[in-house]
Amino acid sequence: MKDESKLDIDKVNLRTSLSVREVLKIPIFKGSKVIAGKMKLQNECKHITILETPEGIEWLEGGEFLLSTGYAFKDDKGALENVIYRASKQNVSAIAIKEKRYINYIPQRMIDQANEYGVPLIMLPYNFIYTKALTSFYNALMYKKNSYIYESQKMHDKLLRLILENKNVPDTVNALSKLTNFSIIIMDTISNVICKNIISGHKNVCKKIFEGNKLFHNIELFLNEPYVNEYGDYKIYMYKLSCKDDIIGYMYVISELLYKSLYTDVIENGKRILELKLEKEKNEPLNAVNLNKVITNIILNSKSLPDKFYLNIRNNYKWNNKKSFIGICIDIYTKSQKLIEQICSLIGRIFNGQGFFITEDANKIFIFFPMDGDVNLKDIVDKVCIFLNKYDKSVSASFSASKIYDNIKDIPKMYNECYITSLFNKEKETLYYDSLDTIKLLYTLKENMQTSEYCNKTLGSIKKYDSENKSELVKTLNTYFKFNMNKKVVSKELHIHPETLRYRLSKIEDLTGYSLHNSEGIFALQMGIKLYKMINYNNSSF
Repeated sequence: MKDESKLDIDKVNLRTSLSVREVLKIPIFKGSKVIAGKMKLQNECKHITILETPEGIEWLEGGEFLLSTGYAFKDDKGALENVIYRASKQNVSAIAIKEKRYINYIPQRMIDQANEYGVPLIMLPYNFIYTKALTSFYNALMYKKNSYIYESQKMHDKLLRLILENKNVPDTVNALSKLTNFSIIIMDTISNVICKNIISGHKNVCKKIFEGNKLFHNIELFLNEPYVNEYGDYKIYMYKLSCKDDIIGYMYVISELLYKSLYTDVIENGKRILELKLEKEKNEPLNAVNLNKVITNIILNSKSLPDKFYLNIRNNYKWNNKKSFIGICIDIYTKSQKLIEQICSLIGRIFNGQGFFITEDANKIFIFFPMDGDVNLKDIVDKVCIFLNKYDKSVSASFSASKIYDNIKDIPKMYNECYITSLFNKEKETLYYDSLDTIKLLYTLKENMQTSEYCNKTLGSIKKYDSENKSELVKTLNTYFKFNMNKKVVSKELHIHPETLRYRLSKIEDLTGYSLHNSEGIFALQMGIKLYKMINYNNSSF
């Protein structure tokens, strides 16, 4: 990994130097042959120097393209064979020797060292003229500097227009990508794609990178940026996108190995523009969620809606070819409204402009979406779990899924099935309505008089006590079962002292006659809680 200062130096060198490859394209070098070190033709040459004294190599500062007739080494075979090694120690970029002027042949040891130490060894034509070479080199270098300044001005003018045009994040990414011919991918903090623009030739490498290389999903571990990695014939630059010291996302830039340093400046300036725009647009996913909540609640609370209403939804969401739909309930094991809001915003980013329905009930989030769309149930479960783990490892969720339906008119059925399934779900589990016959059996008893009588028998006394004393015994019992009877966790969740919890549980046993220390009592009270929530789910206070 390169450190930050080295990256800056490299960018300056690229502007004030010529690569060996570029030097050899200067007309005066026509007829030159690279006989060794071909893998390092990208070495940067800041100067061109004539070497005709044996000790002259040690006077060099690095980055030189050396010209020589070999006169200094014509009578010293040992010095000739070690000239490449000495040059590499001084960071010489390349050595070019006139053909058969003073040296009749190039020793094999010299060729081997050029390959080993990455110093291109070049044979110059016999009639090569040094003075013309020096003039041509510095003219080419001056032209490159002037071209850079001119092109840089044009690029930054275009960047300025990007700011003034007030484009959104996706449009800014598209503009930057077209400006540089780099592929650009913007992701949030849990590797969820916010927007992207992939150059046609980069599609395969992008697919491989984000499907199989875990390195690219651990960018938060990198100390410096950009982190640069080579992947085949491509370079991948990875940047953190930050605002007020908080990481708000990541930017991945893919280019061919040979690139203009100017473009890295453009990308880094574009990164700053994107950070400002991402911060400005951070509430847009939540705005989309809130709009979808309104539509969802209309569907759930209206007994009959015209077919035209659903037809418009299908057209607006581009669902005309969608054949199957599913619902999922995300039950968050906390009552933090801020966290619920952030997860809703996350859902908006996951769907990223694709249609979905969503609503909330206390700490439960219900989502309804096409099974045959780009987002599937596993995507949602995985990304919510990753988010919760980063947000607070002590907070977890369970996921409860409905049956699959072929019509969006069945959203109320999906809602009921998700809710009922959630009553029987456990922390950190994904449960499907179809997998529990008990749920289906109990759901048919929802309106049964005996079900109400059973609830009253098990919970009636503590409900009455709560009403008369403004206490929270029913809520305490529900929380006790919800967190698997872990008294430490339950106390923390209810914000009460462990002794207060012990007193409440003892009071529940006294009032109901059921013991929380044997399986029969636990089963009876658990069933009472679940049936009560099933019957009263629209009015349940816990």
